[in-house]
Amino acid sequence: MDKRALECFVALAEELHFRRASQRCHISQPGLSQQIRRLEDLLQVQLVHRSKRHVSLTRAGAVFLTEARKVLATMGRAVDLTRETDRGVVGHLRVGATASALFILLPDIAARFRAALPHAQLTVAHLTTAEQEAALKDGDIQVGICHPPLSDPSLACITLAELPFDVVMSSDNPLSRKRILTLKDLAEETFILFPRDVGPRLYDQIISLCHQQGFSPRQIIDASPAQSIVAMAACNLGVGFIASKVQHYDRPLAVFRKLSGPGPFLTLGAASLGEPQPPMVGQFLDLATAAAAALE
Repeated sequence: MDKRALECFVALAEELHFRRASQRCHISQPGLSQQIRRLEDLLQVQLVHRSKRHVSLTRAGAVFLTEARKVLATMGRAVDLTRETDRGVVGHLRVGATASALFILLPDIAARFRAALPHAQLTVAHLTTAEQEAALKDGDIQVGICHPPLSDPSLACITLAELPFDVVMSSDNPLSRKRILTLKDLAEETFILFPRDVGPRLYDQIISLCHQQGFSPRQIIDASPAQSIVAMAACNLGVGFIASKVQHYDRPLAVFRKLSGPGPFLTLGAASLGEPQPPMVGQFLDLATAAAAALE
C-alpha cells in the first residue's frame, strides 16, 4: 500500500467522479482506476461502487476513507518532521550555563531561540565552565555558555562578549563619593569575590591585576551568586565586582561605580563539540552571537 494509491482513493471518495479525481491527482482516468483496483485487490474488499453515471463508496470504503486520511496525515507529518529535524527547527537542545551567563545573557538567547524555533525544546543546566566541558564530552549537553578559555583543546569555543566589571559597595563607604574608581583605590578594601573554584581563571586575573597595581587584597570574603555579593557589599562588609548592568540589583545602600584603567573583565563564550555541528547547535550559536552583540 503506497501513498499514491491512498491519495487517489481519497480524491475519488471526495469527488465521487473519476474525471475530477484524476484531474486532481494529475493522472489519467485509466491510471486512477488501476490504482483503485490495486488497492481493492490488496485489501480484498470492494471500496467503490462503479457505474457509468454514478460513483459511491461501499460501507468498507467509507470506513477505509477515515483511516486513509489519518494515514496520509501521519505520513505528511513524518515527512515534515524529518525535514524540520534536518534543518534543526525541531528537536531538543540541552544547554549548560554558568551563574553569570544565566543572568546576563541566557534569557535573551532563550527568547530569540523560542521565536526562531517555536517547535524546539530548550533545557538549561546550571554548570560551571569545568562542569560544562565534562558534560559536553559525555553528551549531557550540546552547548555551554561559559567563561573561556577552556581547558580541553578538543572542544570548540567562540567568544561572545567581554564585559568590564563594575565595583559594588555600600553608600556608607567613603569611596562611594567618587564617580569613577581605579583598582588602586581599592587597595585597603576587603574584597567580596566568588569562590575560586567557580571561576579560577577569572579569580586569578583579579588577584594578578591587584599585584600589578602594587597591592594584594587584605582580606577576601567568598560570596556567590551576584545577588549575594551585592547584598554583602550593601552591608559594608567590603567591595565586590559585578559584570553587566543586568546584575546591578536594586538594593538599598548598594551603589555601583565604574573602574577606570586596568581592571578585570568577564568573558562569555559558547562551547560545543565543534564540527560537524547539528543544525540546531549552529542556529543556537548564531542566536547567542546576536544576543551578545545587543549587550551594553
